[in-house]
Amino acid sequence: MRPEDLGFGRLFERVRDAVIVADAETQLIVLWNQAATKMFGYSLSEALEIRVEALVPDPLKAQHRAGIGRYAETGHGPYIDSHELLDLPALRKDGEEIRVELSLSPIEPTDDADGGLGRFVLAIVRDVTERKRADEEIRRLNETLEEQVAERTAQLIDRERRLKDLVGKLVAAQEEERRRVAYEVHDGPTQVAIAAHQQLQVFADDHPPGSTVEPGELDRALELAQRAVREARHIIEGLRPTALDDFGLAVAFRMRVEELKNEGWEIGHEDALGEERLPDEIETTLYRIAQEALANVRKHARTTRTHTTLARRGKKVRLEVRDEGRGFDPASASEDGGPGERVGLSSMRERVALLGGELKIVSRPGAGTSLVAEVPLPEFEVDRP
Repeated sequence: MRPEDLGFGRLFERVRDAVIVADAETQLIVLWNQAATKMFGYSLSEALEIRVEALVPDPLKAQHRAGIGRYAETGHGPYIDSHELLDLPALRKDGEEIRVELSLSPIEPTDDADGGLGRFVLAIVRDVTERKRADEEIRRLNETLEEQVAERTAQLIDRERRLKDLVGKLVAAQEEERRRVAYEVHDGPTQVAIAAHQQLQVFADDHPPGSTVEPGELDRALELAQRAVREARHIIEGLRPTALDDFGLAVAFRMRVEELKNEGWEIGHEDALGEERLPDEIETTLYRIAQEALANVRKHARTTRTHTTLARRGKKVRLEVRDEGRGFDPASASEDGGPGERVGLSSMRERVALLGGELKIVSRPGAGTSLVAEVPLPEFEVDRP
């Protein structure tokens, strides 16, 4: 049968989609254009020897064979919905599976060359494999994006919650620190200054203007005044050591270690940083972490046997404070102690995280504690005068 016998003519070969005409009763292919050859890999002579089911197996057999058969038997119809667009898997000659959109239309009977009636089905097939792959990739990417957005949202919510909790703890810690400083000022330099004032008042009462002053009469008052100055400086150093601003992290850290040694601590110190100056925020952060870690040793470890390390390793600065005290469970540390103690570890982690670094705490009851803070150095460091 020729295309013009069914009224197609030259249009049959110009259609970009695969056009297939099959016998409605036998499913044998009777017409086949070049687009169908390109899509399925069969030449025209090969296609005329196969059934449509070899191209689109299950759907035609299961869903449309009955309708086509009834049309062929009765001559009435159509039993095939010409407006239905089917999305189906199809097979090429080489066995590759592709996805196609297929529309079926019955062709009205016409007299054939032998005077008989032929009943046919027209199938227009479009290869949508790449489009389906693109759709699947878009769907997969959307799912991945949704998962990432959900994960990131959960992280932000958790971070906001932790930040809110940390701010509350910081407020409580600040109030506790203010009370501590107030007590230290009251019990330290203030009391000494009061005692010095009383000594001077007694001296003034005993020595009216013009009287003779014996050697050593003001020694006690002078001693008390000097003690008040020392204690005031000690409090100032605890709040913000001037050595940190004047000489840098390494010197300020060594001075703190020497102070602890003078207090009777068994403390070792390794300094591989030397006189090198670091950016202000790094020096302040690491000093505060060392200060907090040593304060925790004093409060909780029940030992003075400690070792500290300060070194530069490549593009990072590493601080370690290790003690041989009683240790603790880091997982439950935030649940124990007062506000200042609870905020300690969280505050240190947040400080290091803000600089892009990492804080590791290894401890267990009875086995001491090791705190390691590593902070990356900026790519371009600013030289200090």
